[in-house]
Amino acid sequence: MKKSIMMMLSVLAFTVFMNVQTVNAQDKKEEWPGVTKKVLTDNDKVNVAEVTFAPGAVADWHSHPQYSVYAVTNLKMKTEIKGKDDVTIELKAGQVGWSDAVTHKTTNVGTKPFTVIVTEIKQ
Repeated sequence: MKKSIMMMLSVLAFTVFMNVQTVNAQDKKEEWPGVTKKVLTDNDKVNVAEVTFAPGAVADWHSHPQYSVYAVTNLKMKTEIKGKDDVTIELKAGQVGWSDAVTHKTTNVGTKPFTVIVTEIKQ
């Protein structure tokens, strides 16, 4: 029994190590001026990315499947969804938001940069 548990823990540790190596290998990219995105992991279940917005930066129209947002820093952003009123969202560092699948435009309307971890759930 102990050998089975040790073997499972060894496999788990190796898997975690390989995922960490993959995370470190990802490059940051900037699709929109002032918005940087660093993919932390991307597999058939989830896409997890660290995204930073400079003050005034805009992530132009783009889509997400259902997803969560974890605020690494305090943030104030405007979200535009076609056919709906614009919404200003404020999160404190450590707070989490959730959204169903959406196509939107996001703007940092705060005076400081903000960073979020976006976790997209793949179907």
